[in-house]
Amino acid sequence: RAALVRRGRRLIRATEELLSPDEASVYEDADDLDVLAAQLDVLMAEVTERLAAGRVDEGGATMAQLGAALVDLQAYRADVHDHEVHERLDRLEALDAGLAPLRYLHDPDQLLHKACEAVVHCCGFDRALLSRVEDSIWRPWKSYAIHDRTFERAFREWMATTPEIPLDHLLLESEMVRRHGPALVTSPEDDSRVYQPMVEASGLKSYVAAPLMPTGRVIGFLHADYETRVVTELDRDILWAFAEAFGHIFERAVLLSRLSDQREQVRDAMQTVEQVLEDLATAEIELASRNMQRSSRPSRLPAGPSPAPGSRIHSLLTPREL
Repeated sequence: RAALVRRGRRLIRATEELLSPDEASVYEDADDLDVLAAQLDVLMAEVTERLAAGRVDEGGATMAQLGAALVDLQAYRADVHDHEVHERLDRLEALDAGLAPLRYLHDPDQLLHKACEAVVHCCGFDRALLSRVEDSIWRPWKSYAIHDRTFERAFREWMATTPEIPLDHLLLESEMVRRHGPALVTSPEDDSRVYQPMVEASGLKSYVAAPLMPTGRVIGFLHADYETRVVTELDRDILWAFAEAFGHIFERAVLLSRLSDQREQVRDAMQTVEQVLEDLATAEIELASRNMQRSSRPSRLPAGPSPAPGSRIHSLLTPREL
């Protein structure tokens, strides 16, 4: 990507010099590949228009030079397209490889402990933040960065002392809760939806975020960024893919943990039943105890209520029935 950016800058300067040798450059040097590609598309359209018109200015570019420039522009555009396609495939492959070890972890606490590190290493980011959502409250929780610098330690201290952040309608995170989708922020200091204290504490220049919702309900967020680069739509899509996959893995771990607890409870209950059955089966047979049990039982049913005096019941029932 960096090589394509450098090549795109040189191509823009060369094409501008070919089309307008006496005019200053219109485009400033851009660091974003998509911006460069858009600028070159404009120049390509102008070159194509001149070639189609067959117009050659005196002292300007010849038809051969314009044709060569158009070939270079089209070749560059094709290389950018190939890079973006292969970059997406390569990052998705790296994402799948990074998620594979997490699938063997059945402890939810271990998964949460490794979440930020997995985002950095398998998604290609420089830093990641894991947050919790509890009763419309957002709590920054864990972070991981490839370089443990001074401001990273200060950011972790900020997280440890940060009060609860209400998810009101102005926050970008509350929008993610409503939409159940990821977010891309390229200018956090100018975005009114961004929680500015976090930007000041972390030094965010741009970032992507995605909700964690294993059961369809948002239980947390993942934020990720780079030290120097600006995040792109591909970064947003990659983090969203990780969040969805991690949500399923975490849900499975929670269910397995609950199943293990239930198994232990059932095992304890069965052991109690087994002990009771064992006591009954191995109890000694004692004649005295059985006689005592028989003697303690009533030999006949207790007498029922007597008929009221003068009742016609005596003429209707036999003595036994009475």
